[in-house]
Amino acid sequence: MKVEEIIKIANAEVLQDVGNWDANIKYGFAADLLSDTLFVISREEEAILLITGVTNPSVIKTAKILDIPVVLIVRGKPVEQVTIDLARKEKIILLKTKHIMFVTCGLLYKEGLEGAPWKLQY
Repeated sequence: MKVEEIIKIANAEVLQDVGNWDANIKYGFAADLLSDTLFVISREEEAILLITGVTNPSVIKTAKILDIPVVLIVRGKPVEQVTIDLARKEKIILLKTKHIMFVTCGLLYKEGLEGAPWKLQY
């Protein structure tokens, strides 16, 4: 799924657009606990969309560690300028939607976005 499709499906606003717009986003992962994101996601060749309500710079740092090219903030939450600036620096596309996380995931899944491959480390 292309970034433009994600924007249309989620009715998202672009907060930071310096990034790889040609990336084919195959998988999505949703979490508000960034530790879950680091704990669960397997690094894959295919690009992953991170769907979250976290708006501080930690979300961009997490995306960078996992090579996630696009972050979608849910619930219409205001995003700190420092987060937007870091996304620009790290070349991560940052989007925002007014939908809650459940609806956002459902809309994207319905249109073909798959759940991210994950690993258990218990």
